[in-house]
Amino acid sequence: MFTLWMECFKMGLRELWRHKLRSFLTMIGIIMGVFVVIVSVSVVQGVKDSLIADIRKAGKNMIFVISEDAKRDKRPIGMLSGSNLSRADAEAIEIECDAVSMSSGVQGKEFLVITDTSSFGVPITGADGKYTQIRNWGVIEGRDLEPFDIVARRRVCLIGQTAVRELFGDRSPINRTVRIGQMSFKVVGVLEPKGFNPLGMDEDNALIIPLSIMLRDLMDVREPDAILCSATSDDEVEDAVEQITALLRQRHKLLETDPNDFKVTTLKEKEEQARAVSDQMTLLIFFLALVSLMVGGVGIMNIMLVSVTERTREIGIRMAIGASTKAVNRQFLIEAGVISSAGGSVGIILGVLAATSIADAIGVKAMMSPTIVILAFVFSAGVGVLFGLLPARRAASLNPIEALRHD
Repeated sequence: MFTLWMECFKMGLRELWRHKLRSFLTMIGIIMGVFVVIVSVSVVQGVKDSLIADIRKAGKNMIFVISEDAKRDKRPIGMLSGSNLSRADAEAIEIECDAVSMSSGVQGKEFLVITDTSSFGVPITGADGKYTQIRNWGVIEGRDLEPFDIVARRRVCLIGQTAVRELFGDRSPINRTVRIGQMSFKVVGVLEPKGFNPLGMDEDNALIIPLSIMLRDLMDVREPDAILCSATSDDEVEDAVEQITALLRQRHKLLETDPNDFKVTTLKEKEEQARAVSDQMTLLIFFLALVSLMVGGVGIMNIMLVSVTERTREIGIRMAIGASTKAVNRQFLIEAGVISSAGGSVGIILGVLAATSIADAIGVKAMMSPTIVILAFVFSAGVGVLFGLLPARRAASLNPIEALRHD
């Protein structure tokens, strides 16, 4: 039986090689379908993994607590903060929530920062010494903010790589002075590079100063608009969210029927959102690729029907000397399968090469899934066999006498 199938396979290859151009043109639909499947899935999965890695790089088990009523950058100068949060809330969260290891009030706004040689718009973040630990952000030169800096309201700051380049060029910024409005700050530390976040913002364009100075002296407000927390571990994030929510509702004296006057979000939520969007994109592109494969299958069926018509006399001769209808049916199915399998193989090769090139061009790593490659090949071969059924049945149903008379 195996010998019979191999003989049919060889005959199919000879027939396809005899019509090389027609066979290649028939394969194009299958090639493109498999090509799109490999490229789309590999690149989108690579983008998803890169996005999730960027989200995780933002901080350790990070939790954001944001005041729901705060109107950032829209309050008149001199108006007290509309925030429902406070520095006391941040301290209470760290002390009373077992699932929280660290917390810090934060306040941010962009200011024009001036040095003796340059000026540049830099987002300023007011925080305490735990901010860099929560953000998992190391200091590569100088030192971090210390507790005494916060308590004594010392005018010191940490600076990011982009801000260093724009404000100081090739000079070391350590112990140099920057001016924000009418206030001068001494640079005590340079932050390690972080790059761009998932929203496309340059995190290295940053300046971190003590929270008390940011609130009272630069923004003329009493309390921060947000609190940044770090859960003790990944597994404790959900417990931390529940503990923070319960504590703040109690501290803010909210009734059971009252809505929260704050919002608690986590990086896990952002990860899930990134996964959901990426998976939806992958599914959409995958179905579009399947449409291309179906079009390729229709092309195979069309060419095989033409082949049946061209080889009617040959079929009649084979049946006259003893070939069964099953043998004829098998012959045309094998030929259709060979076309689609060859097209699938070429599509996989081209798809892998293109996916690698595209991923390198956009700065991500292509995620080549063996499962997707195998499924793409099996589906392409299956499409050929499926659309080869009608031509094969038509060939097998020919009357041998009428076939022999065909010119």
